[in-house]
Amino acid sequence: MKKKLLSLVLAGAMASSLFAGCGDNKGSAGGGTQSAGGGAEPVDVGADNLEESREITVWLYKDDYKIYDSYDENPVVQYLNGKFNCTLKFQQPAMGSEKEQFSLMLGTGSYTDVMEISNCQEGVASLYEDGVIKDLAPYLENYMPNFYAFLNAPENGDVKKALYDGDGHLFTIPFQVRLQDENRWGGMVYRRDILETMTGGNVAFPSGNGEPTTVEDWDYVLETMKTYFDAAGLADYACLIIPAQGYFETGELLTGFGVAGNFYVQDGTVKYGPVEQGFYNYLVKMKEWYEKGYIYQDFASRTNDVFYLPNTALTYGGSAGIWFGMGGQLDGAMSMPEYGLEVNVQALASPLDTASTSALLAQTGLENERVAMNTQGYVVADTCSEENMIRFMSVADYLFTDEGAMLRSYGLTAEQGAADNSYYAAAGLSGGAYTMEGETFTYAEPLVPNVGALCIDGSNMSYIGNRLPGLLNNEYDLAYATESVSRASAVWKGTGRDNNYPSSIAFSAEDNDKIASNYSNYSDYLNTMVPKFIMGTEALTEESFAAFAEQMKSLGVSESLELYQSYYDAFMSE
Repeated sequence: MKKKLLSLVLAGAMASSLFAGCGDNKGSAGGGTQSAGGGAEPVDVGADNLEESREITVWLYKDDYKIYDSYDENPVVQYLNGKFNCTLKFQQPAMGSEKEQFSLMLGTGSYTDVMEISNCQEGVASLYEDGVIKDLAPYLENYMPNFYAFLNAPENGDVKKALYDGDGHLFTIPFQVRLQDENRWGGMVYRRDILETMTGGNVAFPSGNGEPTTVEDWDYVLETMKTYFDAAGLADYACLIIPAQGYFETGELLTGFGVAGNFYVQDGTVKYGPVEQGFYNYLVKMKEWYEKGYIYQDFASRTNDVFYLPNTALTYGGSAGIWFGMGGQLDGAMSMPEYGLEVNVQALASPLDTASTSALLAQTGLENERVAMNTQGYVVADTCSEENMIRFMSVADYLFTDEGAMLRSYGLTAEQGAADNSYYAAAGLSGGAYTMEGETFTYAEPLVPNVGALCIDGSNMSYIGNRLPGLLNNEYDLAYATESVSRASAVWKGTGRDNNYPSSIAFSAEDNDKIASNYSNYSDYLNTMVPKFIMGTEALTEESFAAFAEQMKSLGVSESLELYQSYYDAFMSE
């Protein structure tokens, strides 16, 4: 079986489980003749006339930009608009409604010119078969020469395999193609200062380790935190913040109970975490912690919170103990000395449930091989004019050059007109986001990682172009990484990803559709039942969980498991 590699995104925001998908594809407008060995015979439809201005509509999920509401206003986007005589016009639904709105767009047939597909619940192969998107392979050599050269460089064979299917089609222009490995940007964190305060500096975890590593350690931590918050007289606090659906689909906490939040592999067998015994053990512990008041009592209502920005009134208000945090929150970054609050935030590993397992599951939904970073990206609608398609490809191709990678990864320089951008000027960045003297890279002071004011307030990402397609140059961020960030990254990466389902396995269009349909069927039930189990509005017993698991299987988990297993077996036998 050929490893046909294209993307299907089934769930979640910037950290969902990703599955590649493609199949035997039918013709589409601009398809071109497929050549042997992949790729396509190049198509030439004339040069891109940069003297003619183009407006290109782009569908993109929203994020918390902090300094502006629409990505139209992103400084890098504005620079590119000027450089390529175009207007990238972004259509962005309200946060929390992305999947619904993307499906609605597909249903109406009124597509934007270009679409970022992270929230599409169909595989790109299915979109192509349905005549929704174009095959870009015939255009790459003539209209994206830098991207084409990148794909054909020997060291980038993994990326090429991830994007071309077995018939030589390529549908997706990826973003965040890493040039270097990177530190993990986030994971579970805890307020170490609370423990130090409550013990007079004599913190002693039941495990005997210097950091909390077991469920028993977390019991101790959470009880200590509750005592602290109660003594402070806080009316609203959370010792532990979990997502509204009651679990992290990316695996945090769950791996300590020996399961993942999605599909994973153990001893050659594909499993689905939420129907495994370890998930029951997790639910039992979460219910216990909820009853003791450790978990925010209204967690299930916070459906608009993204998992990496949970209940910010509590986290940034000094009223949370454990949550999913980011590198910029470590150490004393969240202190408020003007209010007498000095905090010490440290990275935290998933708690090992020593009663049921001896080691953390080596799985993560956030740390995958480089190929997985290419299963999110931009597709071009079949309704997009060739002129708009070629202009967008020109913009994207520039972002696959060294200069373009620096732009999208680090922002504007003085030479690129930083002083002329209102957001840069207002932020004190008129001299650019960084300077280069020879090979020496220096961040502008407000953007120094984990130290600069724009990093601390979380707005630093608003000044770069990392939501656009292109290369991610992480070289200088790594050089600026503090010892604390590097240490936290190691904790968050945990025991590795040996149990991850290989992201380079792909499904046929037909099987993609089955998996997507199954997910739609069981995910609503899953995300309704888990909070009920935790809050006690649904009885949680071995018997009730067994009934829940059987219902999940009947709603499509069993069929999906069979598909995942058959593809995995074929992949491993090659």
